[in-house]
Amino acid sequence: MGLKKGQMPAHIQPKQFHHPQNDSSWVTILEQVDDPREMSCNTKHSITTILFIAFTTVLCGAKNWEEMHYLAIGEDFKKWLSSYVDIDGGIPSKWTLERVISLIPTETLLPLILLFKDHAKMKDTIAIDGKTLRGSKGWDKKNPLHLLHAWSVENGVCLAQVTVDQKSNEITAFPELISKLEIKGAVITADALHTQKASIKAIVDKKADYAFPVKENQSSLLEEIKLLFNEADAVQFQGIDAAHTETVEKKGGRVESRRYELLSAKGLPEIAGWAGCECVGRVKRKRSKGDKTTEETIYYITSLDFDVEQFGKSVRDHWNVESLHWALDVTFREDNHRYQQRIGAANLSFLRKTALGILTRDTTTKKGKATKQMRAVSSPEYRDHLLKNCF
Repeated sequence: MGLKKGQMPAHIQPKQFHHPQNDSSWVTILEQVDDPREMSCNTKHSITTILFIAFTTVLCGAKNWEEMHYLAIGEDFKKWLSSYVDIDGGIPSKWTLERVISLIPTETLLPLILLFKDHAKMKDTIAIDGKTLRGSKGWDKKNPLHLLHAWSVENGVCLAQVTVDQKSNEITAFPELISKLEIKGAVITADALHTQKASIKAIVDKKADYAFPVKENQSSLLEEIKLLFNEADAVQFQGIDAAHTETVEKKGGRVESRRYELLSAKGLPEIAGWAGCECVGRVKRKRSKGDKTTEETIYYITSLDFDVEQFGKSVRDHWNVESLHWALDVTFREDNHRYQQRIGAANLSFLRKTALGILTRDTTTKKGKATKQMRAVSSPEYRDHLLKNCF
């Protein structure tokens, strides 16, 4: 019986790849990623080699498939690559890099992110936040790729991501994202969009804490919390179980003061169904710069039982997650990328966030991330250091 198209004769075996540093932690982890291709005797590059080249060139500042290829074919860089992975088949072309990486389901890249799992502190804040890749719009300039991320604020790394078709679908994607995480002991924060009973239950089931804002999308709960704080204000919190703390920050000619307050949630009719809720919170922010002053008040529900210091830290940490998105746009020019293959775009974003975590963790220099990337291009010793800095 004849062979089907693409089928290999039984006597011909697929090429075996031999990586010089097969005991390297990086090579070991990349070998866990399943190859989405049908292996044949014509397969020139292993999935490990392709991912290693893609990741290390992104770490050095490559922003697209072409830049990855041309950085990797440089004699010095190529020699360094050959000390880690099998490149007997040469350096993959930009088309091979794009085609293969766009075939890999993003969730199978999770072993890369798990590099950082042992570094998360028990009360680390994990901020759930969405980001649209604006350059990933289709020909009709609609439906750009939208990703929901889980950021370890303490470590500056993305722990997981899921793809959502539209921003309105973040709500249904939230429990899926939580299911991918080991979050026991951490504090989860998110925007008010995710203040949903199903999302809260998903967090509590994972034995984590939370601090979520309450806004008009939960209007009845919001009114009850406001009334409770108004009653406490009327008696100046006398005889009421409460906790509070204040911070003042001066930076760039701006003074920002914050007051964090917690009251017991017990007895509020609307609190039923909100798993693990121990307290309701109020945060008052006042910013002054020159002759301009702005004030803002935000209300919260939280499982933190009168731990107002942790409550304040987690709220501040969530506000800081925007700096991580800013770093992706400034360091990697993420919003400028015009790449419409959705799986490939998601995987590239995943590699950038992993690289961002490694650059953030490196404390051997006080220089910025872009400067670290330039150093990584020219110094194989520094590249070795960055890779080992994951563990």
